[in-house]
Amino acid sequence: MKRQFLLTALVMMCSILWAQGPNGSGTYYKNANGKSGKSLKTALANIIVNPKNVGYDGLYEAYKKTDTRADGFVRDWYSNTTKYKHCIDNKGSYSQEGDMYNREHSVPQSWFSGSGIKSDIVHVLPTDGYVNNRRSNYPFAEVNNITYQSNNGYSKLGSCKTAGYSGTVFEPNDEIKGDMARIYFYMITRYESGCGSWGHDVFTNDYPGLTKWTLDMMMRWSKQDPVDEVEVARNNAVYEVQGNRNPYVDYPGLEEYTWGTKKEEVFVYDNFEGGGGGSVETVAMPVFSPDAGSYYDQVEVSISCATEDAVIYYTTNGVEPSEQSTRYESPFILTETATVKAIAVKDGTTSYQASATYTIVTQGGNPAEGGSIMLCDSFFGTQYNGSISASDTQDLTGTQNGVTVVYSLGQGQNRYCNGEQIRLYPNNTLTISVAEGIMTQLEFSFASGTPSTELTADSGTLQDGKWTGSSQQVMVQLGSGKHARLTSVKVTMAEKDPSGIEAPETVFSLAGHRVIYNLRGQRVAHPTHGLYIVDGKKVLIP
Repeated sequence: MKRQFLLTALVMMCSILWAQGPNGSGTYYKNANGKSGKSLKTALANIIVNPKNVGYDGLYEAYKKTDTRADGFVRDWYSNTTKYKHCIDNKGSYSQEGDMYNREHSVPQSWFSGSGIKSDIVHVLPTDGYVNNRRSNYPFAEVNNITYQSNNGYSKLGSCKTAGYSGTVFEPNDEIKGDMARIYFYMITRYESGCGSWGHDVFTNDYPGLTKWTLDMMMRWSKQDPVDEVEVARNNAVYEVQGNRNPYVDYPGLEEYTWGTKKEEVFVYDNFEGGGGGSVETVAMPVFSPDAGSYYDQVEVSISCATEDAVIYYTTNGVEPSEQSTRYESPFILTETATVKAIAVKDGTTSYQASATYTIVTQGGNPAEGGSIMLCDSFFGTQYNGSISASDTQDLTGTQNGVTVVYSLGQGQNRYCNGEQIRLYPNNTLTISVAEGIMTQLEFSFASGTPSTELTADSGTLQDGKWTGSSQQVMVQLGSGKHARLTSVKVTMAEKDPSGIEAPETVFSLAGHRVIYNLRGQRVAHPTHGLYIVDGKKVLIP
């Protein structure tokens, strides 16, 4: 009898050890066993329904576990050019990308109510504050005509090209589209009884929980950007912090059992077969080498694709690539600033588009063509011409050879733009900034009859329509009750010949090398004496 008891106990123990879910989830999902479709969604909701609420203020501390990059900085979901330190660079305010990070609700906070949703770390993500603000509460989708994009075109805002929706949308980068899709799958499962009230032509009251156009897009995103190790690690960290998991990360393809091609098949938590109705035919997105960024004089660009025998097509003028574009055969050299876009094609399947902007920095001089930026339709875009009311808060932005001009609407103020003129009102702001280097002078050209002494700048001196100082960014505004019509801005840069940089026992040319960084990690276009980092090497400028 004793032997039989021990044998029975051993069999039970073995069965418990054998019945284990993925990623260390154990028997976490056992109550969803044998379910499918709508019933599976409800069973999963009951499993993940009661996480620990770390609180909205507690998210910043939690991000140390869930969203830390390999280099120790904050993982920024909306920008690939930031280096934020946890719980340090989340304070203050922002006026441009790179100023600070904050907490972004992937499902916009204005769409829902409830403190639990507000601080659910699965969907509340660390992002650059300025880019987050530009996203506002627009839905996720694919962009057609871009009205704003973050550095290197990583995130985009503009009109929608995804079938089924019209209006302004925000497009996350291709490398996180699958992550965002699985976050939305989690949200309509975790909050299935309330997500219908979120609306905005994205969420529905009844199963499946998402409108058809959104669900179709999210299912496609999830296939094209499958679960990776970074996403699994974040899911495990979320479980440690918050006490619940995202089943669509633990079980790649689970959405097919919930809404897709396998919703008539049952889910088996310890013997999951995967989803997607079979293998998903995808082609990996092309990869550029070196990374996008600023380089002296020229840069040699290589393009590769992880999918064997895929053919790469690319453009260097910012045009969308197709199979009629240049076929990539070997590395090419860029001597002027260019945006390179590429796709990979195999057996009729096309990858996501990759994009990288390479800024070529010359040794000193003015980065603006001809020295002057003409504030006309071709600079700001077709929306520039005409009167713009105070209810339209969209900035007008233009970039020319490393110089960016942003025309921002003041509170309750109108803008007026006409052909080659821009009218500034007291609360409108004109911001001029350069990607690399230091501006030493700005010279404004006014329309006939406009006084040139009404402008004020936040640094340096401004007299007779000419600013003098030393800055990477200058914000110019009018005094009370004044207005001015500008036709152009001339930018003058600090002159410095950075050639002849010498590392101990080594002398090399800067051509093709990245822009130099100082020891604080800041880019320096025209270095003076001291220690700097170039291509991972410490160099001394005597």
